[in-house]
Amino acid sequence: MKFNFLLRRFIFCLLLLASYDLQAINGYISLDKNITDVSWSFLPETNTSFKYSESSSTKFLIYHKRFGVKLDHSVFSLDLERPIQPKVLNLHANSNSIELFNISDDLTSTYSLTLKTQSSDPQKINCYTFSTLTVGSCSDARINITNNKPKYDILGDSLLSITGANKSLRIQNNKAVNTLFIDEFSLYLEVTENSFNWISPIEEITTGFIGNLTFNDQRVGDLIANTIKILPQREEWYTTVAGFSFKKSFNVTAQLAFFYNPTVILVKQIDYLNINKIPKYNINLKAGLEYSFKNIDLLIYGSYYQKNLYGFEHIAFNQRSEHHFDSDYGAIGATVTYSF
Repeated sequence: MKFNFLLRRFIFCLLLLASYDLQAINGYISLDKNITDVSWSFLPETNTSFKYSESSSTKFLIYHKRFGVKLDHSVFSLDLERPIQPKVLNLHANSNSIELFNISDDLTSTYSLTLKTQSSDPQKINCYTFSTLTVGSCSDARINITNNKPKYDILGDSLLSITGANKSLRIQNNKAVNTLFIDEFSLYLEVTENSFNWISPIEEITTGFIGNLTFNDQRVGDLIANTIKILPQREEWYTTVAGFSFKKSFNVTAQLAFFYNPTVILVKQIDYLNINKIPKYNINLKAGLEYSFKNIDLLIYGSYYQKNLYGFEHIAFNQRSEHHFDSDYGAIGATVTYSF
């Protein structure tokens, strides 16, 4: 589902609601960004390859009486540095979602359905170290592989290209309450279909003359075959996530409040061929300050994940990265919202 398609649907819904009663239309526009940098010592220590991560989103919401629609466009980036080839890895992904929701008569509860798609830019890799053997076009490569088959034309001078995408369906219930520790809570169930693909001529040299050569007393074909096993699986798999979160705000002044927003999720992978033991749950705590002035709200917050990014950015999880998803992760962010 392309963002232009979602935008057209959003405009259609806006015009439809406006045709009924323009004065009764409410909503908001929200901009959010959060960042993690390995140089920030006050955040949890990440894995040794991590360098930088950034996520930004733009949300548009409108509602009229009991019905509403929200669009969300977000960008996620992740930069890694490794001691072996590929020494630099960059992941860049775009997400688009549309959420349709219904508001209860007493205005204390909403039920929503969300459709979301996420896709990454191709990761082009020029060199790859297979155990102790480096293959590709970099200066420390022992073998340089070229192939004139048309299907590899998209690689150009690269050795390997990896792409990823997913699409999700989520149902959610939000409920306002009035208790000592909770102002509102949310329950949701999400199913995501994950699709990864990669292309490289290296998979053609696990046998034959080059594959039967030895390097450091190991067969070249075996070195490459063992590494191919940890590339993202080409067969689709599904991720189911059941989540529970709640939020509480405490007024500091008339315009300033402190809030906390914990989230707990349970995760199950279906048809996924894991290499290591992977986490089946994650806990996230988001907390910070909220300043309100007329129609504008400003949030400054910190976010802590017990299991790294696991369960929150599906595009970052596959066989190559699963061993990193059992460590802590933290981010600092800000959100600006204009309500109308």
